Amino acid sequence: MKPIPVSILISDPWDLGEALNWASVRGEVVRLEPDQYGGQALIWFEPPIDYRGTNYACAVAKPRHEGHEVMEIPAGAKLCAAFSCMPDEKSKVSDPLGANVWDGGLAFIGDIERAT
Repeated sequence: MKPIPVSILISDPWDLGEALNWASVRGEVVRLEPDQYGGQALIWFEPPIDYRGTNYACAVAKPRHEGHEVMEIPAGAKLCAAFSCMPDEKSKVSDPLGANVWDGGLAFIGDIERAT
């Protein structure tokens, strides 16, 4: 799939939003996988998120609300999602969507939409 540029507005946790001055996070959706729970999207951040001394290169996003799907992103819909971030060193796994990406590191909630 062709990468989809996206913008992410963080809503929680508050301290992450504060650390980033509430600026939107930019990135690209590089993979979408539908499933019965709304699917998941692999997003590479540009630039990586630097938070509490760790760089996070990418995240797996999953819809927060029943009835919504990651497949809505390419059409331009805004999607409330939960993001599980991978530090740079873990982002090099062969299948980030199949990996257990969250190990107590950075996770956040926010709205993702196609960037214009």
